[in-house]
Amino acid sequence: MTTDHAVSGSGGATVSTTPSHDVLIGEAYADDSRLAARVSIYDWQRPRLDLVGLALARLGDVGGPVLDVGWGTGAYTSRLRATRPDLRVVPVDLSVGMRPDVVGEVDRLPFSDGSAGGALAMHMLYYATDPRAALAELRRVLRPGGRLVASTNAHDDKAEMGGLWQASLRDLGIVDPPAYSFDDRRFSLDVGIELVRQVFGTCEVQERRYRLVVPEVAPVLAYVDSTRDLARHLPPSVSWEDYRGAAECRIRAEIERTGAFHVTGHMGILAATA
Repeated sequence: MTTDHAVSGSGGATVSTTPSHDVLIGEAYADDSRLAARVSIYDWQRPRLDLVGLALARLGDVGGPVLDVGWGTGAYTSRLRATRPDLRVVPVDLSVGMRPDVVGEVDRLPFSDGSAGGALAMHMLYYATDPRAALAELRRVLRPGGRLVASTNAHDDKAEMGGLWQASLRDLGIVDPPAYSFDDRRFSLDVGIELVRQVFGTCEVQERRYRLVVPEVAPVLAYVDSTRDLARHLPPSVSWEDYRGAAECRIRAEIERTGAFHVTGHMGILAATA
């Protein structure tokens, strides 16, 4: 479903501060290993979503260069280069360890005004210091008629992972566990729609819901391990290994009881023209 609509309010509340650049570069995205582990859980996605294909369809028949900002595992750049060999695609990332062509922050892009025909910002704008300013920066580097395609999660995405966090900490004797770190709520789907509309004047929205039905412990635990930067929110009496062990027990128990660990997903692709 593709709609064009406005959303008022701020969406889901921010329940934690955004990770610092030191955390992003030194831990979460020092290289692509944690991201690859996190993405692997989508092998059990139902229905299977071709997120790369959906995003590139929204990008349309733009001219180059196309900036792939926060390029992650390189899936979008690889598909674009394969399907549009005529198009110059420039991977951009804050972390040198992700091996981008250009190292740069989304809110201070090292490109001149109107120099790009398209920009991808897939599941990354919630890491920006100021998501609205980052959108303004993306618009700055786009030429008139250039396309922005961004993606993010809705406020109710993967709520079960927050439930796993809370329940596991209670199992460890924490009566009032700290909130799960939904960093993506700074640029959740409803917040993102409103911000894109403010900066670009309009926003095309494509929402998708899905389920993760994972019959094995290892992929869920790999996802948990990929979020190890959340250890900064643990109470002093609880180590990451403590939390991981309690979470593994709960994951294993659910799989034994129901046949799979279930997670509900809700995300959206946002597109706009400069």
